Amino acid sequence: MRRGLISWSREEVPAAVLENRVSRLQAAMRNAGLGAVLVYTSFARPSAVAWLTHFVPYWNEALLVVPPDVPPVLLAAFSKRVHDWIREVSHVGEVRAAPDLGRAVLKYFDEHPAAAGRIGVVELDALPWPVAAPLIDRHGISLVDATGVFAGVRQPADEVEMRLARRASQIAAGAFGGVPAGIRRASQLLAALEGSARLGGAEDVQLRLAADLGSEATLRRVEGDLPLANRYAVQMLVTYKAACVRVTRSLCAGAAPRSWQAAQGWFAQVGARIGESNFAAGPAAPGRLTYWQLESSLGSKPLSAVADSQSGVSPMLPEGSLASFSVRIDLDDGPWLGGGALQVGGRAAGAWIA
Repeated sequence: MRRGLISWSREEVPAAVLENRVSRLQAAMRNAGLGAVLVYTSFARPSAVAWLTHFVPYWNEALLVVPPDVPPVLLAAFSKRVHDWIREVSHVGEVRAAPDLGRAVLKYFDEHPAAAGRIGVVELDALPWPVAAPLIDRHGISLVDATGVFAGVRQPADEVEMRLARRASQIAAGAFGGVPAGIRRASQLLAALEGSARLGGAEDVQLRLAADLGSEATLRRVEGDLPLANRYAVQMLVTYKAACVRVTRSLCAGAAPRSWQAAQGWFAQVGARIGESNFAAGPAAPGRLTYWQLESSLGSKPLSAVADSQSGVSPMLPEGSLASFSVRIDLDDGPWLGGGALQVGGRAAGAWIA
């Protein structure tokens, strides 16, 4: 869950950066012939609106209306009592109370007919029906999918986001580095990791665990408790001021085996090749590469899959994009899982975020 305090550090995320992001989207909207763009946000889908405005809902829902040439308007299905808080932690032109988002957005377009007509929606197929229905029924308004328009300006990452991602990676590294020795229960491990990450400033922490790599290497969300085997793996999804990274570590009760050191070395080399024509053309893995996945922030989810071993699609992200790369290698002595955040390179090598 989101931690109870969400604030806006204007030193870390200047207003000018948010305005520039909105301006880039508005330019893309005009090129696409859109009168406005709608971006839905909720606890489960916060990332797109957070990237544009810094607003993160940790309860309820909202809809951001981005006109073509003026600051965006946030239609918030929140009590008016929290509107002052919303204005403190976000950068928008106006905040409107909207207990019924569908009726509220329709009223907005009645007041601003020049913005109506062809309306783009980020992730149109996921827009809740109560929001979409009033617009679909209104003559003169047509909804079109603007997911590609938004994704086209979302990456590559700007310098501010890279700094935030670096901080998120450092929070994860600090949590892993601070795990107390002798932990034998999943509850102790996960509590230590989450406690460290949240004290480090993480707004959201999601943990998955493979408690016994000798019998099952699938990372799962653990509810309850489990004993930890001698070898296990943990994955942390850490969000810091809307920048999200996924970090995976294989851990063991004693000294790490040499095979793990070889896997880590291969992983570091291969990650630096992301963005070249095909990273698989690099050094051979020290075992069987069972699975790999490249993810990036492209829409309202914290991370979206861009390419993976199952689809067979080569990584395709612009140079400078922020991404998370995860792998599983089956070694002679068992599986090894690893993952981390990187900046995609082009002709030049990419760079790990640390």
